[in-house]
Amino acid sequence: MISHLSLKTIKTVSPSVTLKTDDNDFEFLVIEHEKLNAMFTLHGGHLVHFQPVNQPAIIWLSKTALFVDSKAIRGGVPICWPWFGAADPSLGENLPSHGFARTSKWSLGNIEESNDGVELELILNSNEETLKLWPYQFELTLKASLTDQLKLELVTENKSDSDLTYRSALHTYLNISTPESVKVSGLNKQFCNSLSAGKLETGDTTLIINKAIDAIYKKANGAILLNDEQFNRQLAITNTGNDSEVLWSPWVEGAQAFADMPDDGYQTMLCIESTITGKNGQSVKPGETHTLTTLIK
Repeated sequence: MISHLSLKTIKTVSPSVTLKTDDNDFEFLVIEHEKLNAMFTLHGGHLVHFQPVNQPAIIWLSKTALFVDSKAIRGGVPICWPWFGAADPSLGENLPSHGFARTSKWSLGNIEESNDGVELELILNSNEETLKLWPYQFELTLKASLTDQLKLELVTENKSDSDLTYRSALHTYLNISTPESVKVSGLNKQFCNSLSAGKLETGDTTLIINKAIDAIYKKANGAILLNDEQFNRQLAITNTGNDSEVLWSPWVEGAQAFADMPDDGYQTMLCIESTITGKNGQSVKPGETHTLTTLIK
């Protein structure tokens, strides 16, 4: 589990799941199963840890992450929703970057356990506060399947009387050994480089991480592979319901600029995100749903 957190048990939710809090009453769902360890926060519906037994952790969390209600957590899998990046100007000014889902309080839904692992749901419903930011009724459900692999499904249900359009990201921070030990393959050749004013560029389908990267890749044709020589493992990331994938590493200058990331934090993380970033977003009709998924195995 995460060694630098000091938590106390509040209640047992199921045989493998307990609700715990830190000294500031920040809530964590801790999963300790014979096949895996994992942890969520109800703040943001946020997976902050996932580690199959006898393996290095798959999900990275900053050792200096801040656990406060007003801020997003650095690391894990933040849920960017219902917009990615800045909000559309038509919604107003001074709206939170990457939406409000990642800083909202979620509730726990169903939990099912088996010999293979744990499946659980976290739920966010529209309320008085969300309607001030985004004028739609909705139910947002994160379905997590935790076995020897990780599957996250973000289900957007439109409970309004009109179509809604959203953009989103499962902003996955992957745990790596060192940048020089990893290679990413299976990418689309075309990407918009956010470090060059969003310029559309064409590159290789294989990427070596040796500098800052912030790029929106067009949707891959299949699984994206993260080979980590030092960890002696290959992660296959398959995304569905998305129109793109974002790859991000802040590198040394970026890490030094974050108060909630150690200066050397960039050396053990790489974000490969399942995203909806297109100009037209994803439209959902009243009473219907759309699902954004990432599967890591």
